[in-house]
Amino acid sequence: MNKNLNLLEEYKQYDIEWLKDNTTIVRVFSNNEGKVIYGDDFHICRYKRDQGQPVSLETYEKFWNNKFDQFGNDWSEERSNYRLLYATLRLFWFSFEQLRYNKVSSINEYSKNHKKMIYLNEIAGVNVYGLYLHGKKCIDLLTRLKLIVSESDKVFLSKFRGTRNYLIEHNYKPHDKNLICEPSTWSLLSTDSLLETHINTKEEERVFDVCFDYYEDYYKLEQIIVGKIEKF
Repeated sequence: MNKNLNLLEEYKQYDIEWLKDNTTIVRVFSNNEGKVIYGDDFHICRYKRDQGQPVSLETYEKFWNNKFDQFGNDWSEERSNYRLLYATLRLFWFSFEQLRYNKVSSINEYSKNHKKMIYLNEIAGVNVYGLYLHGKKCIDLLTRLKLIVSESDKVFLSKFRGTRNYLIEHNYKPHDKNLICEPSTWSLLSTDSLLETHINTKEEERVFDVCFDYYEDYYKLEQIIVGKIEKF
């Protein structure tokens, strides 16, 4: 049975609630308690529900051409930022496309070629890091260009940034919190879309395992960006 359990008061000493509120975490498992303390025991991930297809970049070329035509031949900082957004979006898209390909290929090699399975899984890990790196840069450019207006979009984009910043990039004591975050790229090999991150403190190892859904994060950000492009 699925459960949706709130974080308990005693866990505030670990700053885990702060981490949950500032990232796209969908589940927190307490290793001390041996149970899920936030989110569902059985999160229905995007991979299992609907793998879907990333949008076709070529479909949106006409919108980009419309935007660049508005600038004529004159250079401006705004035009430069739109060019950067165009290039960064493609890196974000290709990171996810390659992640999907390498993840599935790695799973398919599990019982065939162990060395190839490990290699493909490691490449998928590189792809996940690229997805959040380029995704965060897309968000920075959307903000700089003042394209973000929806409050719900702002909340998600802030959490996406947080996942990149706290769980992936600045793993050690993010924002002076008593946490050390270790993403486990081996969790990419499972047939879901949850990336597991081990949460340590200075006093204890692996106090929590937290998960975020990298498929869901990609598709949410993709749709936000596509919605802006369609209005060019």
